[in-house]
Amino acid sequence: MEYKRKKYNYPNKESNFKKCKSFNLETGMTGFLCTCNFREKDCVRDAYKLLNEFADEIDELNKDKITISTEESSIINEIQSPENVEQNDSDEEDISTALSKEINQLKAESDKPIALRRFQVVSTGVKNVVFIKTTLSNPLELVNHIIKELDRTKKQRSRFLLRLLPIEAVCKPYMNDIKSVASVILEKYFAQEPKTFSIVVNRHSNDNIRREEIINDLAEIIKKKNPGNRANLKNPEIAVVVEVIRGLCLISIAPDYYKYRKYNLLEICARKQNDTHVKDSDTKNLDTDKKETEILNKSTTDVEDTITQDNENDNATKSEISNIPEEVQDGK
Repeated sequence: MEYKRKKYNYPNKESNFKKCKSFNLETGMTGFLCTCNFREKDCVRDAYKLLNEFADEIDELNKDKITISTEESSIINEIQSPENVEQNDSDEEDISTALSKEINQLKAESDKPIALRRFQVVSTGVKNVVFIKTTLSNPLELVNHIIKELDRTKKQRSRFLLRLLPIEAVCKPYMNDIKSVASVILEKYFAQEPKTFSIVVNRHSNDNIRREEIINDLAEIIKKKNPGNRANLKNPEIAVVVEVIRGLCLISIAPDYYKYRKYNLLEICARKQNDTHVKDSDTKNLDTDKKETEILNKSTTDVEDTITQDNENDNATKSEISNIPEEVQDGK
């Protein structure tokens, strides 16, 4: 009896390399940073469902604002005639056609090239951290819409998706790159009216870049945009969140960051409406908290000293320095 050797089909290495590269986080992307607890696939499913649902709502609202006119009022009257109403009722009863239409839309979305998909998950190389890139021009608008709706209804819409951050830009984790990218982004939010701000830096699998250096440089840029901008570590109007993930730096603009529980969707739904205290669901140990408060205190006072140039007396500056840690501890 002859023995037949099994045939092995070896995949094309070049095609696999291109495919893997297209699904990795790269510079120039915009999207959403998601965190979870060891259930990344379920987290991605929750994120897709939530983002698509609210993105469709925003599209409908925008269409309604644009298409309202006197000509459309006459068209609506024609649609509401008895003959058209009966025809619409018969169409709604045809469930099979509606299902087939929805299936075709999903297939068309999946068949699109990766660059043209509205939402596409890419690998970050870090556990429990997921990035979903998007073709939307304003990720912050979508996240604000989601968070405000969850805060209003207190209805939990996700089970495995924890935090959802809008990412304005992705760049290399070098200070020259961070400062050049951040200067363009911060122009939109801090150049017009004076606002209070805070800078939050989180690092994942990267110890090369210093947190204190990022805070000092970004605080200086914000002060230059408008001298009226002031640091508020307890409840700022806008928080600049910098997420350093391995060899990349993600920059996010998060209004009412502490009011909405650092954009933790589960904590927003769990919070009582009468709760006025801002608490952090992702609290760290005491040692890391002390280090972060010292860095924040030093960065804000250094920036204010460079702007004022000894115009304030020593007593005022000493009182400010003594008061800042108490505000930071309340915020934590």
